[in-house]
Amino acid sequence: MTERLASPPLVGRDDDLALLTATLDGVQQGRMATVFLVGDAGVGKTRLVQHLVGRADGADATVLLGGATDIAESPPFWPVASALRSLLRSARGEEVQRLLAPWADQLDELVALSPAVPALAAQQARVQTLELLHRVVLRLAARSVVVLVVEDLQWADRSTLDLLAYLVANLADERVLVVGTYRTDEASDSFPARTMINELRRHRQVRCMEVEPLGRKAVAELVHALAPGRTDLVELVWKRSAGNAFIAEETVRAALEGDPTGLPTTLRELVLSRVNRLSEPALRAVRAIALCDGPLPHRLLDTVLDGGGPDLFGALREAVNAGVVVVDDGVDGYRLRHGLMTAVVIRELLPGERMHLHQRYATALEAPWARELPGVDARLAHHWQSAGDTQRAAAATVAAAESAYRVRGYAEAHRHWLRAARLAGGLSAAPVPRTICLERAAEAAHLAGDADQAVALLAERLDLMETPHRPGDLDEALLHARTGQYLVAAGRGAEAALAFGRATAALPASGSDRERAEVLGGHASALWTAGDFAGAQVAAERALEPARRMGLAVEEARALATLGFSLAYREDPEAGEAALRESLAVAERAGEPREIARAYRSLAELLSGPLNELDRGVEIARAGIDRVHALGLDRSAGVGLISVAANGLFRLGRWDEADAAIAEAWEVAPSGAEALELRLSRARLDIGRGRFAAAEDDLEAVEVLSASTIGPRYRIPLLTLRAGLTMWQDRPDVALDHVAAGLDVVEQGSDDVWLVAPLVWHGARARAELARLGLRRADDGIDARLRRHAAELIRNSAASVPAVRDMVLGFVQMCEAEDGRARKRSDPQAWERVAEFWESRNQPYPRAYAHLRRAEALLAVRAQSVAATEALRHAGHLARELGAEPFMAEVVDLAERARVRIDAPAPQTVPAPAPAAAIASAEQEDELAALTARELEVLAELAGGHTNREIAQRLFISEKTVGVHVSHIYAKLGVRSRVQASAIWLRSAPAHRGKRAGAP
Repeated sequence: MTERLASPPLVGRDDDLALLTATLDGVQQGRMATVFLVGDAGVGKTRLVQHLVGRADGADATVLLGGATDIAESPPFWPVASALRSLLRSARGEEVQRLLAPWADQLDELVALSPAVPALAAQQARVQTLELLHRVVLRLAARSVVVLVVEDLQWADRSTLDLLAYLVANLADERVLVVGTYRTDEASDSFPARTMINELRRHRQVRCMEVEPLGRKAVAELVHALAPGRTDLVELVWKRSAGNAFIAEETVRAALEGDPTGLPTTLRELVLSRVNRLSEPALRAVRAIALCDGPLPHRLLDTVLDGGGPDLFGALREAVNAGVVVVDDGVDGYRLRHGLMTAVVIRELLPGERMHLHQRYATALEAPWARELPGVDARLAHHWQSAGDTQRAAAATVAAAESAYRVRGYAEAHRHWLRAARLAGGLSAAPVPRTICLERAAEAAHLAGDADQAVALLAERLDLMETPHRPGDLDEALLHARTGQYLVAAGRGAEAALAFGRATAALPASGSDRERAEVLGGHASALWTAGDFAGAQVAAERALEPARRMGLAVEEARALATLGFSLAYREDPEAGEAALRESLAVAERAGEPREIARAYRSLAELLSGPLNELDRGVEIARAGIDRVHALGLDRSAGVGLISVAANGLFRLGRWDEADAAIAEAWEVAPSGAEALELRLSRARLDIGRGRFAAAEDDLEAVEVLSASTIGPRYRIPLLTLRAGLTMWQDRPDVALDHVAAGLDVVEQGSDDVWLVAPLVWHGARARAELARLGLRRADDGIDARLRRHAAELIRNSAASVPAVRDMVLGFVQMCEAEDGRARKRSDPQAWERVAEFWESRNQPYPRAYAHLRRAEALLAVRAQSVAATEALRHAGHLARELGAEPFMAEVVDLAERARVRIDAPAPQTVPAPAPAAAIASAEQEDELAALTARELEVLAELAGGHTNREIAQRLFISEKTVGVHVSHIYAKLGVRSRVQASAIWLRSAPAHRGKRAGAP
């Protein structure tokens, strides 16, 4: 008689469980966290998740538990959608439905509980779906802690992976714990899930836990718990399992059911030894369950097995008692106990058995009642193709693609359309022609953020044209134009220009004004986005004529906006502004809200940016904010305009107003490109005010949300800000890496000199900081690249209007002054010119920076300098007005080292120690009591590892004077070496404040 095995305990996982529990406790205190459990199949990841979920349930948390399935056709967002579906059907379902009532229709569509509702606009729908699920999580987290678990990430659909990244990027202080499990033996490092984990693990709120095999002691505990008294099994189980928990359990089961000396030696044999003991009806049910590839409700299994009735119940009960089948409460159905078991059973099926079962599943899923099952079209496609019925598989694949598109699962729609294209190639009468499948696959890939794949698919589509490269072919022209749009999204500006050039050449000479306006307008917009304002201006002028001739208001307004910005940037600010105002008028007459917003945005960005008409730019941005509010575009265009206003206010030095504007915009929970822009604006301000952790969060979020498809308009500012932040953290070598990455983007085809100039200056500044800190860097060509780009800025800015050229040359002037610092020959006159430049442009932050560097240069050649003192006081005054605390600390530090008095706020006091500690501290401080103030300064520098020459440079005294001070310090402290003197300083003095590299 078979001995019934007890439920396996969790052993050897105290540390792992403690870490998960501590993470959950931290989340309960209000700090979002993400944990990825990574390890081999069967090692114990799911058991850890089960214990965590049990603890969360006990704490009244809301648990969303879902798992990915091992089929390529899995529906978009399936793990999360199925978890929501289970939650809505649970005992708390009514309460959850009330909480989520504002999004009932969208959620019904997503979890397939009701017929689909009309799709959203494709360009924004994917982000809106991510935002929908983000808001659902936020609403649930307002009630209690939310624990979202996605098991088997190696099989997860791309939409689910995007959602996890979106949550990590957008959650910070919410009570949300995200947990994912990932099998390292199932996928390579190039798999999407592994790539996502590698990218996210750098985030400070993300932890990647390697779940290791059990040790021998833990295996012995497991054996004792499962088979008390059978110590003879420990060595056998240890050798067979090597610490894998699943294999250990199966080995114990097999030993209790037979002769231990005849135990199977492989996992396959272990599983088969258990499965093959089942009766034929139970074995038949197990094989069907294994091949299901997705949720398996009882009705579906019953249909596949021809209505097994009471015999099926008995067979299932037998399989459950044998530990092979478990009940899946989420779907009122069944699954095998472990994925490893499923894989073994499937491999043992004969080819004919497989095909027959796939056909049975496909036939069952075509029944009307089965349409209610989630992801039914995708599963139909999988089963018909596996059954060898290509015609039906193609039709189901098309339906699956359309279903995925409807719920904004663009990555899955792309995959389905790609498969439909392959299937169509072998059919004489495909449900959708292969060419159309390729076009739709390309569009879905583009919407999913994979612009390079979209470009490749359109190239394949163009190769299938009957007469490619024929002038006057409208279809070819439109395909080339779409290729250009995708290339812009991929950040490949130069190639995009060529693609649009081919599109223009392929346009028919007459009868296609609508398409001509569309192609040329798209070309102009793409060139503008890529920073090619000259090309954008020409294309916009060409698009304007057919748009006006056909009365196409949207195309006319769009072309005017692109033309106006480019014209004002390159040739004539007044004419450019007139074109932008005409764009606004056309859009207002046509009642086109997005074009109204575009015109306001372009004009405000132009004035508060490259033209440096800051007050007017902020004023127009605010007028635009009021207008788009009336149009109901607060969360999109309104946020974009607030970002523009905040950037202008930052440059004007009105940082409190910028702070307030950003906080107001964040209240409306923006998404998409506008959220990226707002995060960049907030990061810029946070860096200036010393809120480095918050800035790091925003910059990481921009990188996570934008991935590899981000264009130069975001990528260059992102990398510039990263460089500035790392310089404040005394890591100029890392800052140079960010600058080098930015130059890579520039070299791909951006001519926006106003955007590039700050990046190049940050590179020059990083080189100067390396020299200041005495750090060396291997010659990787960055110095030569910076010199080349500085020279190109001078040349390229000549093609811009005087205002733009003037601003660019101001940054070049700063680069030259930084080069002097890098050579340790900083020129005070050069910095004085820089300060005067920024003063005349009404930008106080870079002006303060120039004053600081001028003072530093003056003090380096003359310890006592009235001009240096005055420059330091100017820098301090500006820093205080701005609230630039880190920069103020840099000013105070320089003043202290130069022994210059400036009006600075008193340093923050440390709370008084306890009496005993105070006495001990006083006794220690007696060791330094004999030193003068200057000797204390020299000792602090000496303890920092500086040579006499470096101390002289830092304290603006001669090297000989430093030597005298060091001799006095040795005598007063009774020591003979730097090491002994430094030890006394380190134990006696308060922790020395770290020096930071100031940077606007």
